[in-house]
Amino acid sequence: MFTKILLPIDHTDENSWKKALPLALEQAKFYGAELHAISVIPEIIQLPNLPAGYGSGAKDFVRDKIAAILSANNAADVPVHIEEGSVYRELLKFAHKEGADLIVMASAEGDFPNYEIGPNLARVVRNAHCTVMVVRN
Repeated sequence: MFTKILLPIDHTDENSWKKALPLALEQAKFYGAELHAISVIPEIIQLPNLPAGYGSGAKDFVRDKIAAILSANNAADVPVHIEEGSVYRELLKFAHKEGADLIVMASAEGDFPNYEIGPNLARVVRNAHCTVMVVRN
């Protein structure tokens, strides 16, 4: 049913992957699907008062952090994609461009009846062209 699965990971928030990563790996194995990890960093704008090359290592830094998380969870072979910009926009663009048919995304922590559906998750769920699996934390 699924051939390409996308897993957003925020390297600064363990809740973004702690439960979602094992579930995404399980789904990928069950369906024989490709699993891709993605992280979105804020757009780095070159302002006149900043030195040339400011922020040039940000993507590599985040890629290394995500790779370490994947490696520690027996998923070292999962490709990592780093995008710049608005989280939900970049996730949706990437999912559409790459033909993802499932996005596995963690919710923020919360208890019944106030499960935390943040703005990025809400926008991805509302606007995704594919199935979105929300993993409750």
